[in-house]
Amino acid sequence: MPKGIPLTEEEQEKRRHEIFHKVVHTFVKKGFQETSMREIAEAAGIGKSTLYDYFKTKDEILVYFFEDQLNDVTAEAQKIAMQNSTADVRLWKIMEAYIENLQANKSLFLKLTQESQRLKLESQRQIQEKRHAYQDMIRALIDEGIREGVFRKVNSLLAARLLISTMTPVIYGSRLTGTPQEMLKDTLDIFFKGIEVC
Repeated sequence: MPKGIPLTEEEQEKRRHEIFHKVVHTFVKKGFQETSMREIAEAAGIGKSTLYDYFKTKDEILVYFFEDQLNDVTAEAQKIAMQNSTADVRLWKIMEAYIENLQANKSLFLKLTQESQRLKLESQRQIQEKRHAYQDMIRALIDEGIREGVFRKVNSLLAARLLISTMTPVIYGSRLTGTPQEMLKDTLDIFFKGIEVC
């Protein structure tokens, strides 16, 4: 807990967010594992002991980034999922929002995703739990679409995982076939309709 007047949970979360965004350019430039806690504190403009009040380890900082990002995309997806339209329309909108988030954080997300492979197992599990929560929300929407009759009966968890994983090449592919928006349209068209002639 920070020294002096105790911060509320909301204030502490806001401060953690500020610290991360002040040091993020250092991670992209130097590499997360190669950056020391002292360098992180300097980049954030705070003392090392103050940094430890908010993040006990470097792993915590990286886990914070992924949890923060996944919380944002999940919250946005949940808002869209509550809209009054068919499941396929809502799913399309959710994937558009997901692509926008990936685009906005492209270089950072790619760099830190690579760094996350070097995290301790427990830290990787924390990130995975958030990813699973997002997958489960997409799965629930696919199940809803099956009940509505807009999707055929499929393994909805596998479908959710496949759909999310097909978004990555839209932003990070080395052989792009159009703008991210054009590729998203093509990807979702293939996902919804398949490639078999009916």
